[in-house]
Amino acid sequence: MEFSTAIEGFLLHCAASGLSASTMRVYRYALRLLRDYLADPPVSRINETDITRFAAWLRSEYQPTRMNGSTKPLSLSSLNNIWAALRSFYRWAAETLGTGRPDLAWKQPPRSSKPISPFRQEEIEVLLTAAEWTRPAKLGKRAAFRMRRPWGLRDRAILLVLLDTGIRAGELSRLTREDANLETGEVRVAAFGSAQKSKGRHVYIGKAARAALWRYLATREGLTPDAPLFITARGAPFNRYALHTLLARLGDRAGVADCHPHRFRHTFAIQYLRNGGDIFTLQRLLGHTELDMVRRYLALAQTDMAEAHQRASPVDRWRL
Repeated sequence: MEFSTAIEGFLLHCAASGLSASTMRVYRYALRLLRDYLADPPVSRINETDITRFAAWLRSEYQPTRMNGSTKPLSLSSLNNIWAALRSFYRWAAETLGTGRPDLAWKQPPRSSKPISPFRQEEIEVLLTAAEWTRPAKLGKRAAFRMRRPWGLRDRAILLVLLDTGIRAGELSRLTREDANLETGEVRVAAFGSAQKSKGRHVYIGKAARAALWRYLATREGLTPDAPLFITARGAPFNRYALHTLLARLGDRAGVADCHPHRFRHTFAIQYLRNGGDIFTLQRLLGHTELDMVRRYLALAQTDMAEAHQRASPVDRWRL
């Protein structure tokens, strides 16, 4: 059986198992890379040397083509995704096709540990301004003026819901009208796909976010319970890519770098701990299975509190 045929069978298995579209997209990309690198040999002929050469090629020679034109080498995160795709494929192939496990020759790449950089309050404030108002315009000798943006109510609601819940881009995009209770502030996040990443749970929004969401929803007529909570200018449900694009544009208009959905998640987690929340409740709100990531947030919050004490220590400031 050719490798490309085996890939088709594996992806059908993944779809039947309920894996998310984004996970399947990564798997398809990774396996097609290997297929093209080896010129689509029979799956039974791929050996450990082939996998080792493929891994070395990815690190040193492969130049990915991206929509933004960048050809920089793959990040550690991307290499980990490809490694994980091969692991999943060969587990399935060994059980279904009786192949060996040449993938075991490639040890897992080291995981990147990107620094957590939450938004500052001033950055959130200018993002909200950029969401609601146009850039200042000046006509002739008239004073500069701003106008309300057509989608300002929606964009303000999106920013506040992301900040108040810490939900992921895909989770926000899949919310429906019946998922958000504006009276109690409870928001139901439905499990998605295999539920390995996006677990079903309930999160909450406060009064300001509820008010912003109510103002936006009041502009949409004929809302049914299963209607998407947020829609694009064309009336389509949001997806994670549309959300990333929206936030990047708002960040550009506001002068805030690295404006992406996960940074709102980081900010929610850090502020939750700074304001007295406990790590176990935070773990449930974020939908994490393990405490590892929550402990990173806790370490950052504790460091922040230690630095704040150093700046505000009465004994040191009074030089007693």
